[in-house]
Amino acid sequence: MWSDILMGLGALGLILLGMDWLSKGLKTAAGPALMQFLQRWTSRPWQGVLFGTAATVAVQSSTVLTVTTIGFVNAGVLSLQNAAFVIYGSNVGTSLTGWFVALVGLQFKIDTLALPMIGVGAILKLFAKKSRAQGIGEALIGFGLFFLGLAYLKDSFDAVFVDIEFAALSQLGLWGILLGVLLGTLLSVVMQASIAVIALVITAVSAGVLPLPLAAAFVIGANLGTTSTAIISTLAATAKAKRLAMLHVIFNIITGVAAILILSPLLWLIGVLQDALFQDPNPAISLALFHTLFNVLGVILMWPLTGRLVLFLNSRFRTQAIGQLRVLDASSLSIPAVAIRTLSIESLRVAQLISGQALALSQGKELNGEMQEHIRQLQNEINHYLLQLGKNPLAEREAKALNELVKNLLRLEMTLQLLPELAAQVQRDPQAFVPEQVFWQQLVAAHWPADAQAVRSSYRELMRQRQKLKDQLYLLVLTERVSNDSGGDQLLRFAELRRFNQQLTRAMLALANLQGQSDNPDTKPRNEDVQDAS
Repeated sequence: MWSDILMGLGALGLILLGMDWLSKGLKTAAGPALMQFLQRWTSRPWQGVLFGTAATVAVQSSTVLTVTTIGFVNAGVLSLQNAAFVIYGSNVGTSLTGWFVALVGLQFKIDTLALPMIGVGAILKLFAKKSRAQGIGEALIGFGLFFLGLAYLKDSFDAVFVDIEFAALSQLGLWGILLGVLLGTLLSVVMQASIAVIALVITAVSAGVLPLPLAAAFVIGANLGTTSTAIISTLAATAKAKRLAMLHVIFNIITGVAAILILSPLLWLIGVLQDALFQDPNPAISLALFHTLFNVLGVILMWPLTGRLVLFLNSRFRTQAIGQLRVLDASSLSIPAVAIRTLSIESLRVAQLISGQALALSQGKELNGEMQEHIRQLQNEINHYLLQLGKNPLAEREAKALNELVKNLLRLEMTLQLLPELAAQVQRDPQAFVPEQVFWQQLVAAHWPADAQAVRSSYRELMRQRQKLKDQLYLLVLTERVSNDSGGDQLLRFAELRRFNQQLTRAMLALANLQGQSDNPDTKPRNEDVQDAS
């Protein structure tokens, strides 16, 4: 008996490990093209539902898709409205996976197909040179492990759990159903994968361990449990992530309550359909049909409510400290291309805060120590996520983008360290930064990457103005109106100011270029936008 219980635990481990490999492999294979597909094919509600359904069936985890979608919303790839329908589709996709388990995983000797899939996947993973082929190999290994675990799980149920009297819960009536919902929710929270729970419940129903009404309650609970990952992932997340997580919770609660209220008539309808379509009713198929029907019902219920719900959620979580990240959190790391985009957006925000400090100096204000601390805090947060991203396997293009991010964050660090020197300059000469004032105002107000060309042109014009001032200084020294010592001191201040403007502008243009590349993967990286013009 104990050996069979241990086999069941090992089977669950194979299922969870297979889902993890499958989702990672498909994300690697998809690459940045996935963002382009999302932007083009989720603009309408039905497209979002279709994409969410297909993606969940592909990666075998609505949890993974939810976290990934949060990352896309943070990066500005998806609006909250469009993301809502992707989340709805992910629930429908979970139910379709239940059909696959019921029709294929339990009806055929699937482990005979699983082992060849693992073999082919291992060959691609170990020997393929391209990251996309390696990702496909990883996904195949994941598929194989998932169905191999399912086969062992079925054997474990047949050997150990068939004598357990779960039917006693059904005799408790509504309380038994609610207890089943609670147990399903807890299982989903512990496993962090509702599909694994549904596979477990379908296997139990097929083995005759669970009566159908109680199994249906477990499935409702598994749906509710998927929201735990979204909630956990947004504890220290951005406002956008919290809004989407709340929407996911609301959707699953409404769907779950509706399913409990119509549980008996829905099971009766499924029984009628089974009797009409099959000679021998199959409880596993009945459960898969129930799961699909109540998820589709949830989408129908939420469809007309989504617009108003999005407006309500957009008014929530608006209070954010200046030193708090706006678009970057752990969900952004789910796909490297999304992480690169969000890192570049946050880094540009740091650059604009530094520009704002310089602008304040040019307007006669003192250097703001509190703002300096906020900028430091943001830089530390960004560096933390950079380190996290660097630990993941990256394609060549993504590795180059990561190096570019590091280079430009160092440039921003240099400009931050130069601010006290600029503050000292303006104390000596309040008019020192008059030529820069308009340019710094433009940097603060710029919308990236759309304004990159305008910033580039303004920088060149600023450098021409500064060159004229240097030429005038040379003339003043030549005619002895300014001493050599004083002239040298002014040249030194010019050089400090030039370094500040040059490194700040280079960093901002390079980061804008990285953001543009994430919008259009076919864009080639530009050469240095700003040369030493002085």
